[in-house]
Amino acid sequence: MSKDLGASAPATKLLELLFFTAMREGPAYGYELSRRFRKMSGGHMKISYGTIYPMLRRMEHTGLIRSRRDETSRRVYYELTKRGVRAQASLAARMEDRQGEMEEKFLGMLSIYGSIFGPKALRNLLKRSRDMRQRGTVTSGEMS
Repeated sequence: MSKDLGASAPATKLLELLFFTAMREGPAYGYELSRRFRKMSGGHMKISYGTIYPMLRRMEHTGLIRSRRDETSRRVYYELTKRGVRAQASLAARMEDRQGEMEEKFLGMLSIYGSIFGPKALRNLLKRSRDMRQRGTVTSGEMS
């Protein structure tokens, strides 16, 4: 993901969704969040620390998360606040309401991919996705 993703409102909401989903597992420090993002994407996405830490600061500034330093490890752990839990639930509900719209956009992206790289490349991509699901490297990603 490029650093530019944090610049637009829809991309920021997508990042928030990724952070909320990753933080469901409990408090985490930056590197742990990076590992969770890679796991969520089946190893296909690496979100840079230049995106992670500014997003964490923004979420902390708006009261969605809080940080605490572990004096033993010197790591800074981030966890959802009550406000963050409420925002997570609200965003999950909005995303669920927009699932059909998101699916249409995703299908459009697949169609564009097929137009650019050809039907064989699209079939191969879809086969890789199917194989990932069968291996269990793709999780459901449910937020609640």
